Amino acid sequence: MVRSAHPRRQGLRKFFSTFPDGWPGVGLLLLRVAVASNAIGQGLCALLRPNGTAPAAWALGLLAILAGLVFLAGILTPIAGFVLTFGFLSQGVALFLPADASKHGCAFAALNLAAMSLALALLGPGAFSVDARLFGRLEIVIPDGRRPPR
Repeated sequence: MVRSAHPRRQGLRKFFSTFPDGWPGVGLLLLRVAVASNAIGQGLCALLRPNGTAPAAWALGLLAILAGLVFLAGILTPIAGFVLTFGFLSQGVALFLPADASKHGCAFAALNLAAMSLALALLGPGAFSVDARLFGRLEIVIPDGRRPPR
């Protein structure tokens, strides 16, 4: 929320911090593609796993695929980002818990994806997203001439 200098005015509420375009926007798009493709891949792995017939595995797999697709398109990016952050964070912690050191590399990858998801949720999707079209910058044109009071 942006604070107003005037004590009686309410501040402007913003859903996203910015919608950068140009190279910063391309960078945010690449980060969204990287995180979303990993989420979709993890969801597909959960659905195609031999023991993936459990209802919880199906639900988590479908949630990962849905959140990944939403994140990829840049729709409600903060919400999808927080969902993916929680999913990758829990996956990373679960892979660290066993004493099997061979899975620790996968845990670090999941924790890195959690950090990227959280960063994107806090930064916003960038100009190349559906959110930018729905909630992006608007141009307000104020006419040059003044009208006389009535």
